[in-house]
Amino acid sequence: MGGQNWEYQHDNAPTHASSATKNYLNLKNFTVLKWPSMIPDVNPIEKVWGIMSRKVYENGGQFYSVYALKTATESAWYNLEPEILETLIKSMEKRVYDVLLKTGNTLNY
Repeated sequence: MGGQNWEYQHDNAPTHASSATKNYLNLKNFTVLKWPSMIPDVNPIEKVWGIMSRKVYENGGQFYSVYALKTATESAWYNLEPEILETLIKSMEKRVYDVLLKTGNTLNY
């Protein structure tokens, strides 16, 4: 989706803004989108994590090894329906507009 000219977006969490992360992204020639921190309503990956988390832990799922959790997480990622991702991407313009209207306050998405 979206062609080849991607920009990397993160939420400026300390681990994402560290020198090591910046150096890695620079080394890999990633273009990083300037983005405000701590606004989950305009970070579509936050919705994706929620969807994946519900899938990983459905039916009271419990994991007794890192490997089992990693396997379940990878399965949830690779089984995401493209329509879900497309819907999130298409909703971004409205989300950004709504955040601007609410001067940065949380939305009910």
